[in-house]
Amino acid sequence: MIEKRLVFVFPGFEPMPITAHMDRFARAAARTAPLWDTRLAIEPTDRRAESEAATHHGVLRAELTGHGWRTHTDLVFCDWSDLILAYAGRSSLRRLFSGLAGLGDFLVTGTVFRYARVSWRYLFFYLFPLVVLAGILFGGWIIGRLVVALAPLPGPAGLLVAVLAGLATAWALLLYANRRLHVLTAMDDWAMARDFCRDRNPAIARRIDAHAEAMRHAVAGTEADEIVIAAHSLGASLAVLALGRALAAGLRRDRPLQVLTVGSSLMKTALHPAAGAQRRAVREIVVTHAVPWIDVQGLSDPINFYRSNPARSLGIKEGEAPAVVRIRFKRLVTTATYRRIKRDFFRLHRQIVLAVERRSAYSFHMLLLGPRPLVDYGRLETVDLPPLSPPATGEGARP
Repeated sequence: MIEKRLVFVFPGFEPMPITAHMDRFARAAARTAPLWDTRLAIEPTDRRAESEAATHHGVLRAELTGHGWRTHTDLVFCDWSDLILAYAGRSSLRRLFSGLAGLGDFLVTGTVFRYARVSWRYLFFYLFPLVVLAGILFGGWIIGRLVVALAPLPGPAGLLVAVLAGLATAWALLLYANRRLHVLTAMDDWAMARDFCRDRNPAIARRIDAHAEAMRHAVAGTEADEIVIAAHSLGASLAVLALGRALAAGLRRDRPLQVLTVGSSLMKTALHPAAGAQRRAVREIVVTHAVPWIDVQGLSDPINFYRSNPARSLGIKEGEAPAVVRIRFKRLVTTATYRRIKRDFFRLHRQIVLAVERRSAYSFHMLLLGPRPLVDYGRLETVDLPPLSPPATGEGARP
């Protein structure tokens, strides 16, 4: 049983500050704990003054208590939100065209075809902004044609009015699509992924170095029974590089170390030909240091690489393959909730790190805060095990 755990959390690509990620985690954990008849105490701890490396980190300290057991967990949130917000803070046109450049890069390098081989469903997320933009351009073209047909102005003047009307319509549709579908956030995601693979943004490399140093600093002084590197979505790409660098620099290894990726987008970047450093980091983790790794994938989530393997899908055949656990979101939430979110793939993608509404075989928060070693989940594929209280009659965990 785990009495003390140290967790490094790498959030996914969302344009919101690290404090918002921490607040969301705390709220979701508080909603989840009663499902297992446990009591949770959780609060932020300011560690920024402890070392220069801790500048880009926030800490939550949690204590989960059940019948006859108690587990303390320190959660170190590894911040890269300012980098994401820097992309979001650019002009709309720059966000649009840099995103298109990113999408084009992943196409001409053949990475998109590797997506099709590894997890064909991810093609939906790749095509999503292109389809939206095509619809926007078509809407602008239709309005332009209507103006040409209906405007009383003859010759060049009428054509100019039609072009301006079409452009204005396309711009209005883009702004609307961004509010409803977050299309510019998706373009930022592709732009940043391109910069990440090609090492075009020095701030990303510096942040990964800072996270690696923070890991070494925290692990050197911990008495935790278990150390977990947990990452969601594109955060997995940063987590893998940071851990790989920390291991190569002599990360203390006398305590059990485990990697947990959920809804991972590691393949998005690691399959790019220029992302050799990421593939070497995966090899460092899986082969050189044999760190156990669990990858949780959601069946209905098109933004993770369903049926991929973090090592084998990159051609790494040596070492023990990471354990892959597949889950169904409709078994984690109520029927009403699933009906509401099932067509919103951004919301579905976040569900894997949000509170569950039913006592389930999977819970992000019970994995990180509960009493069982994380490695058990890789073997048994459920968190609903002793010493957690047995479920009430008719409330068995859902796989």
